[in-house]
Amino acid sequence: MDYFRGDVCGVDNCRATQYYIEDGLSYCKNGHRREGRTQVQEDEDDFGTQGRKTRQKRETREKVSRIYRGPKAFELYLQAYQLILWKQCFWLVHTKGFPAELENIVHDLWALRLQLLKARTEEPSDTETASHVFSSQSEDETETAAEEARRKRKKLRGKDAPTLVDTLGMCYLATLLLRLPVSVGDLHRWAVREEILFVRAVRFVPLAMREKLPGHYLGALDTRSVLKSDHLHNSVVELVLIYNREFGMSFPALNHPLLLFKYIKELAIPLDVYPVIDRLTLLCSYDFLFPTSGTRYRVSSLPEPQLMSLLIIAVKLYYPFDAITRCPRTSTEPAALSIDWKAWAAIQDNDIARNHVGRALEKGKEMEIGEHDVFNMTERQMDEYLDWYGKTWLDEEARNSNPKALPAQLLDMFPTNRAGGSIIPQEHALSGEGESKVEQEAVLDKVKQVQSSMGMRRVISDVDAEHNKEPVKRPGSYYKHYRRVQDLPHDAKVFFEAAARAVGLSLHTLVKAVFQTECKLQAWKLARRRAEAAKLIQDDVPALSTDGSEPKTLHLHGRDHESE
Repeated sequence: MDYFRGDVCGVDNCRATQYYIEDGLSYCKNGHRREGRTQVQEDEDDFGTQGRKTRQKRETREKVSRIYRGPKAFELYLQAYQLILWKQCFWLVHTKGFPAELENIVHDLWALRLQLLKARTEEPSDTETASHVFSSQSEDETETAAEEARRKRKKLRGKDAPTLVDTLGMCYLATLLLRLPVSVGDLHRWAVREEILFVRAVRFVPLAMREKLPGHYLGALDTRSVLKSDHLHNSVVELVLIYNREFGMSFPALNHPLLLFKYIKELAIPLDVYPVIDRLTLLCSYDFLFPTSGTRYRVSSLPEPQLMSLLIIAVKLYYPFDAITRCPRTSTEPAALSIDWKAWAAIQDNDIARNHVGRALEKGKEMEIGEHDVFNMTERQMDEYLDWYGKTWLDEEARNSNPKALPAQLLDMFPTNRAGGSIIPQEHALSGEGESKVEQEAVLDKVKQVQSSMGMRRVISDVDAEHNKEPVKRPGSYYKHYRRVQDLPHDAKVFFEAAARAVGLSLHTLVKAVFQTECKLQAWKLARRRAEAAKLIQDDVPALSTDGSEPKTLHLHGRDHESE
């Protein structure tokens, strides 16, 4: 019997250490069975399987992404976009006191826009997907098709994703349909000053929706730079073209009498220019309608630039910015008054400062501040800027819901809000009707100050002008054209800047619109002179004789030309 050594048996204090195997079981030399030791013979079929691991197959689960893709993401983007649009309408109706019908009109405009976007919210079929994957065309044919598709996509822009600035454009079109005296400049000013929802509008979208939106859709609802006024005008025109081309919808003309009166009050200009602007409107054949055809248009073809350019031309005719002395014929003429442009500019500066009373940093300029401006800011300006930054860019909801965020106890040690609370003192914090009343009173006060600073020009009648040694310069003479911003004198530049803020245009664009309108008036003047000259020639030429013979003498411009 073969024994092998092992541990001490230990059964009944047995001290044996020698063991033998019988029937696969281990026994000590004294016959005690050793538990836990069973010898198993290896099967020849299992040769070479040592070290192999077997794992239980788990059920394959489809990975579900938290961020939506494709049509589902676009549909969610439209829902977030619609929420922002509704908040803007709510502010216009309940804060600015606009008619409640405004919300219904914006709803209808948005419903029409959704009809063009319906195809992008549907899942593509297998046939459409395969047509995009497999193609038997050559490279040249593929490039040609891509160019055609690009042109078609550019033409049918209504099927592209709506941009954030289009929300303001739809609100403006709703006011236009209601014939309200609201300008693009008003919406631009409210957006820049963060009165209406626009700057970083994505922060007002619920976190549950933001977490599922892709990055490019989140960026479309965000603002990284200041809204340019010209972009808002372009958005309005593009929306008008879309609704007209796709649905045959036409928009009414501007309610230009009320809007012109509003411009005159804001700029504190005498009301005497009103009838002159009506006359200039007829000469230029302006109807104050948006263009409904073509993709390229001049700035002078837009209604609000047309109206403001006519106002500026009337001001240049009656109250020019140069130092030339012009004498009216009677004291009842509108040009008998003169505006002290130095005093006018000082009154405008005081009005701007009054709008920002209680603030060290001008409201609406926060996004224009760069790294170099920080070194020149005062302590109070820095506090106001950091307060604005914390309110605009820090997302408390996202921070609290993020499990990887820093502990609240640590963040509370570095508070982002000042102990002083609001940026604006309570005595200057106004909203709604109170703010509108204050604005109206400020405008009336500005008009009174400008009118009190106006003077009278020397009146020289036609009879007295005949006895003067030098020719008398009348109002409207020596009219100056300004083609570029660099050509503007200081007083004219200050006035043009105020007019640009009122109409919502950049200074460069407004100067271009005024010059284009002046060219149109110059063309009318030239055509009128030609017509008068042709009429004069026709009156000087004698009629043919009854027998058909030609006359012997032709009288042209007072000179006699003998016929051959």
